Amino acid sequence: MNKTPRQFARALLAAASLLAQGAWATSLCPAHTHTLAFFNGVWNTPDAAAGGARALLATLDEALRPHPARATLAIGAEVFYNASGLQRGRRQGIEDLVEVFAQRAAELDDAVRQRWELFWEIVDGRQNGWRRIAAVLPRAYDTAVALTEARNARLLAQATSFAADPPTGIDYAAHRLRLRALHALGRGVLLVGHSQGNFFLNAAYRTLPDPAALAAVHLAPASARTSGPHLLSGNDMVIAALRGVVPGTPPPPNLWIPPSARDASGHQLIETYLDADRNGRSSAGTLMADGLLALKTPEPRASPGYFTATLAWDGEGDIDLHVMEPGGDHVHYGARVGASGTLDLDNTAGHGPEHYHATCDPQRLQAGIFSVGLNNYAAPAGRQAMLQVATADHGVIRTVQVDAGPPRGEAGDTSPLIVLRVAVARSGPAWTVSVH
Repeated sequence: MNKTPRQFARALLAAASLLAQGAWATSLCPAHTHTLAFFNGVWNTPDAAAGGARALLATLDEALRPHPARATLAIGAEVFYNASGLQRGRRQGIEDLVEVFAQRAAELDDAVRQRWELFWEIVDGRQNGWRRIAAVLPRAYDTAVALTEARNARLLAQATSFAADPPTGIDYAAHRLRLRALHALGRGVLLVGHSQGNFFLNAAYRTLPDPAALAAVHLAPASARTSGPHLLSGNDMVIAALRGVVPGTPPPPNLWIPPSARDASGHQLIETYLDADRNGRSSAGTLMADGLLALKTPEPRASPGYFTATLAWDGEGDIDLHVMEPGGDHVHYGARVGASGTLDLDNTAGHGPEHYHATCDPQRLQAGIFSVGLNNYAAPAGRQAMLQVATADHGVIRTVQVDAGPPRGEAGDTSPLIVLRVAVARSGPAWTVSVH
């Protein structure tokens, strides 16, 4: 950013004070060295996805116990969520199946990428599309008829109970931004995808130019491509059903998990692949442990916080993160240290990220409203900015994409565009955080 001499001096003083800030007590923040990033499959609610992340973390911990390095590792789990069409009440969740088709097609070529629209016409009951898509993909006609007939039936309800959430552009962008924040925090990240989540994993894996800090494991991949080792049971009927129906071919089965009444589909994460009574759990644990132990953690450039705010945008130019703290401090590039937090990343070249962390010291953290926003200092009008709030315990809790507006320079520093309000509350020793 083009700062005045006075602002530059203040920024230097702020940078020096980061050492003191980093030395504060961290009782409100777990000291994680690594993060397990879980990309859920279709039609998971947020609670169900969080349950899957916990189950994966427990499986990983079991696999790491014999390793001497386990004592030096502090691993947290986060859900890299994608929102479900089933949650939004759309067509009994059929749109999520169509998005699987779309994602698989997008992995291949531009010509096949558009064929999902024809597929949608079939599933949505528009008869005039049947003949067109039957000429494009083998078995498509029969598949469309079967899906149309079964869409409200119990079979479809059972088949969709394992799934995740439809991919949107904001989901991809939110995942990329969180990965960049974790990299800035110095975390090694193990990406684990299940079912449709593997499409999101593949997109996120290409985000960072530092492959040594990332490892990927694919469980029951619906994707035709993988970014790391995979685990696919020979009796996973859901992935088997995708062969010949959607473009591309999933990776070959490499394990046979015996059938169980708990999951007739052979596809669900917890009920099949992480079932403690069958062989999938130990195999998944081994793949995850091997990937995590091979990671090299990056040099940290930012600090963890009770909550963090991360800003990025979609092109060149200078956009600034601003945080108004409850006690009245206005934290931004010209005053990077407030009473409760610090702006520890200030990007001036474009894209971001900029990063603010609220202190982990309960003696310094303030209760009240933190107003989080931005100022388009010197970026072209029309830039889309993404602001993401995450907590030390739960990872991302809100991501918002907004138009950054016209460039306003220093004049905009006094009246930034407020995008989110983070409410921090205290009741005795317990602290809570929510976003509005």
